Amino acid sequence: MLEKDKALRTNKAPQLWGVINLTKDSFYSASCAIGEVALSRAEAMLSGGASVIDVGAESTRPGATPVLPEDQLEILTKFLQAFVDKMGKEALKKISIDTRSLYVMQKTAALGITTFNDVSGGDYETYRFIADAGATYVLMHTKGTPQTMQINPSYSDVVREVENYLLKKTQSLKERGVSPERIIWDTGIGFGKTVEHNLRLIAAHPHLRKHGYPLLAGVSRKSFIGKILDGREAEDRLFATLGVQTYLTLRGCDILRVHDVKEMADILRILSHLVQYEF
Repeated sequence: MLEKDKALRTNKAPQLWGVINLTKDSFYSASCAIGEVALSRAEAMLSGGASVIDVGAESTRPGATPVLPEDQLEILTKFLQAFVDKMGKEALKKISIDTRSLYVMQKTAALGITTFNDVSGGDYETYRFIADAGATYVLMHTKGTPQTMQINPSYSDVVREVENYLLKKTQSLKERGVSPERIIWDTGIGFGKTVEHNLRLIAAHPHLRKHGYPLLAGVSRKSFIGKILDGREAEDRLFATLGVQTYLTLRGCDILRVHDVKEMADILRILSHLVQYEF
């Protein structure tokens, strides 16, 4: 057991994907930004340790109202144009678009985006587009839609069912021509899961990594943390979030989708020094 834990702890540090919501509708209002504020936040996240900025114009929190693809695109295009003006077109490689819309994916790909984070799990048409575009795709497990996903979610074995879902969807992606190196798995923490389901999936990351696909975990300030902390609001979940993200780091998670880049980057920096002295 000690050797196993040591191997997990000495894996390379996870990438940090900073979250920016170009909408006022979010479970964590401090993650929302528009215009110059969004651009400045993206710059700060990249300089603070983020590898990627995951930006979206539609909230997918439980109960959120859908946003028309055309409206998403208008908001995203303004941000991307400002980002390119400030950082250069090459910097678009550091942007992931968080959307369920194939239309938005297609239009932003034409602007230079190469990474898409799709909380819906996608479909055949989406997979064909990802293959043709040579894009990177975050495949996430969800159960239902944002409007229905938290209405009594149930599983006989949440880890097995999520694992089988990801394997089946991955096979479809590959059959459409998507390179395995372009596929990232996300267990969908908070998307159609109870607190216990989330905790089981977080603890199962070492098992799920055995399939060879990078694992992205989005746990930052989510409601399961608040429920464990007796109803604490998102604004007061920072330290507990950092604890969960540190646990995931020690268990070999590849990508952490975070609101608080600098704080998590500091933890990763300390961990990288500590593991050098393990024996």
